[in-house]
Amino acid sequence: MPFYRYRAFSKDGKEVTAVEEAVSVSHLKSILSSKDLVPYEIEEVTAEQKRRSVFQLEIFRRKKISNEDLSLLLYEIGILLERNVHITQIFDILSKQMENQEIKKAVLSAKTYLQEGSSVSEALGKTKIFPRFLVEMIRAGETSGALDKIFLSASEFIEKQEEFKRKIINSLIYPSIVIGVGFLAMIVIMNFVVPTITNIYQQFGKELPTSTKIVVAFSNISSTFLKFLPVLVIPLFFMRKRFLNRKVLDRIRLKIPFFNKVHRYSIYSTWSNTLGILLKGGLTLDRAVEISNETINNIYIREGFNTVAEEIKKGKSLSDLLKREKLLPENSIQLLKIGEETGQLDKMLLLVSQIYKKQTERLISLFLSYLEPAVLIILSVLIGFFVFATLLPIFNLSIK
Repeated sequence: MPFYRYRAFSKDGKEVTAVEEAVSVSHLKSILSSKDLVPYEIEEVTAEQKRRSVFQLEIFRRKKISNEDLSLLLYEIGILLERNVHITQIFDILSKQMENQEIKKAVLSAKTYLQEGSSVSEALGKTKIFPRFLVEMIRAGETSGALDKIFLSASEFIEKQEEFKRKIINSLIYPSIVIGVGFLAMIVIMNFVVPTITNIYQQFGKELPTSTKIVVAFSNISSTFLKFLPVLVIPLFFMRKRFLNRKVLDRIRLKIPFFNKVHRYSIYSTWSNTLGILLKGGLTLDRAVEISNETINNIYIREGFNTVAEEIKKGKSLSDLLKREKLLPENSIQLLKIGEETGQLDKMLLLVSQIYKKQTERLISLFLSYLEPAVLIILSVLIGFFVFATLLPIFNLSIK
């Protein structure tokens, strides 16, 4: 029987990582269920890996390559396949031009697996750098005879995901710089300027203005806090998995107003996009849903979608199940229902993905449109008050 490495949550919310022998993934889930464990990650491992400790397993796992590199690799394979270059020759060409050593090793490994008789999807799956849904897409491309189109579609999918992430990160750069510079200015005033002025006033036997006293008090409090910060941080660091495990963080993400909507819309967009591409590639609905669920990065939302995946195997409608489990808004479910009735479910899923992607971008843009002026106003008031409290004693001394 194969061995599976899994991560799961116990009843009290603790994370459990272990290796278990089972006939299949379904069998393993039954075993874990009997132990009151809820798995959120399952990976098949070799017998040799099983003998290692969990710590060793983490160390010996192959490093992941960046999504930009992965997208480029998929694009180059797709283009060369489109030019009718043999897949073995493609891997040979790419292995010689790749600068990234991880990709080079993976391509050479894939070439070896191909020469040993593995299919393209099996060879790439064994390298461990390709997400499971990509491997399944490639397998579907082998079956349908459209392998070049699948590689190009996969490259475009990853590129769009990265472009979306970059857009968010770039939008946050300016507010982050403003906040950083503002806090740096306040730290300099509190730790260097204010103490100097306080000493001068003490030498003259003068009483500090009220505004300056407030800044001095704030400076003393922050200095005391910084001294005890390591004492607070170190225990919290070691206890973070107990109090801030993934289960807790996922629950928090769903509770925070406004951000919970962004989190959900982002998940809906990725899930429907992945499912649409897999169906377009020729996968069966039950298999495609099961693989698409692995892209969901919230265990509470994933539980609902996993229920849908199990029910689909019984022949039930996707749109009806999504409505029953309340996993998507009504308008999206209606679009999917139309897709099922017209035989264009893959196209409707891609449309739903675009809708939620735009909704996510709109919400983030809205948040940033309020964040930037709010940050500027708050920092301007704080720094203005600190500067006023710093200059007032000097002004008082000069007029007296």
